[in-house]
Amino acid sequence: MRLLILSVLSLHAHVINEGVNCQFIVSLQLGYISPEPMKKSKLVIIGAGAAGIAAATKLVTNGFDNFVLLEAENRIGGRVHTIPFENKSIDFGAQWVHGQKGNPVYDMAKEFNLVQDEFPDFFGSLSFNSSHSPIDRESSVQLFKMVHEIMGDDEAMEKHDGSLGDYVRDRLKKDLTNHSQLSHLLSTPLFDQVIEFFGKWENTIDGSDSWFETSAKGSLQFVKLEGCSTTTWKTGGYSNAFKLMMKQMPGQTPIDLSKQIILNKEVDKINWEDPHNVIVTCKDGSDYFTEKVLSTVSLGVLKSKSELFAPPLPSWKTNAIQGLFIGTVDKIFIKFPHKWWPDNNLGFNLFWTKEDEKTLFSDIGGVNDKPWVMDVVGFYLTTQDPLTYLGWITGPSARYMESLSDEQVSIDTMKLLRHFLGNNYTIPDPVRVLKSSWGTNPHFRGSYSCRSLTTEKLNASAAELGAPVENSQGKPVLLFAGEATHPRFFSTVHGAIESGWREADRVLKSDQQPHGTR
Repeated sequence: MRLLILSVLSLHAHVINEGVNCQFIVSLQLGYISPEPMKKSKLVIIGAGAAGIAAATKLVTNGFDNFVLLEAENRIGGRVHTIPFENKSIDFGAQWVHGQKGNPVYDMAKEFNLVQDEFPDFFGSLSFNSSHSPIDRESSVQLFKMVHEIMGDDEAMEKHDGSLGDYVRDRLKKDLTNHSQLSHLLSTPLFDQVIEFFGKWENTIDGSDSWFETSAKGSLQFVKLEGCSTTTWKTGGYSNAFKLMMKQMPGQTPIDLSKQIILNKEVDKINWEDPHNVIVTCKDGSDYFTEKVLSTVSLGVLKSKSELFAPPLPSWKTNAIQGLFIGTVDKIFIKFPHKWWPDNNLGFNLFWTKEDEKTLFSDIGGVNDKPWVMDVVGFYLTTQDPLTYLGWITGPSARYMESLSDEQVSIDTMKLLRHFLGNNYTIPDPVRVLKSSWGTNPHFRGSYSCRSLTTEKLNASAAELGAPVENSQGKPVLLFAGEATHPRFFSTVHGAIESGWREADRVLKSDQQPHGTR
């Protein structure tokens, strides 16, 4: 994650008024003092996302400030990206606080009354069919409930040697066969439509490209914390987490990182051959000499930049990088001029018939002759704005969408919405449409990590991904943090934060000098 050498660092809060409330959006804008070229520091942190900022704040709090934090983007936050949108704020990246008990994000946020403990169930949404034929709501709800029960059966899932998609599909077939009142659904199009919909839905949760590539038993490595798994921010979005980590709430003494953070600084090479120095070379040609490096870049960056480290990483580390998976989960925000949907509706689930998958939207581009809009899961009202819908899309189609302009995404998306809903509602042209681009951005190359069948095959683990690499003298000089390095809370912000704290503790433990000399 990366920079340019300019002058004077400014850390400011972008505040958007919303009546009596304020939205805080963390940003670090251009203009910084760069550390002197060739000057040696004790540590270089790469990436100012949740893990990088967590590590940095813990280090400074404990008197360790002899480090540099390099960030490739023109902002801090990483895959947390809250932006202004039509006088409100939206989260392009991380959105929910997943669980409450034992969640450091929830604990920090609750102290300042920043979160809402409950969020409505998405399955209160209406389901629509691509052929405009009516969907039996009672039957679809029954199937939804059965799938939820199947996915909650950890014991059975642990015994399944295969993909999550195969496990759910085969188990649902078996359970329906043994269910006298619902067995007839096996021979209806609704069965296939529910399987397809849940596959897309689960991909957004897991961060996978396909649930037929996700490991069933591997997915059980993720630990769900007690409490609401979709806790939302009352105002300001997930950027609040950075405000909390940097202690910028009323009554707190802020943690000043202005001397450490440098933006627009993309790391090109990490040379760890010298037993006495690690040399971090940036894309702009600048070098940073350090005793050790803490890489918090995403798993996607590690996968795409195999030449980042010189000499190459040891085989056990590259095995972890190759074996763990990171997919693309993107968002499409659509702001409408007025309400056109029924009261108390949370959103719209999109079900496709096999026939329509072959014939519809031939004028819309995509991957392997599949129009990209066919992988949109549905559209759901945002909590930030009662007139904005959020569409979810994953995998190759998401990455294709990222190549399109916002205008083209708007055109294609409105075709999709009007095809599914036009017979029931008069849908106005949107005020604005915005899309995220996590898959093709070279500073991320994906949204969040999960466990694939390849993970099982290579016996890859987050523990190995997060383990330090030692130099020829046996000193740990390459440290790793980020959500993908957390064995239990991968794919989450709280997992990323805990990993940053973990590596900060490692640095503090290895540092033997008195605080006053740092």
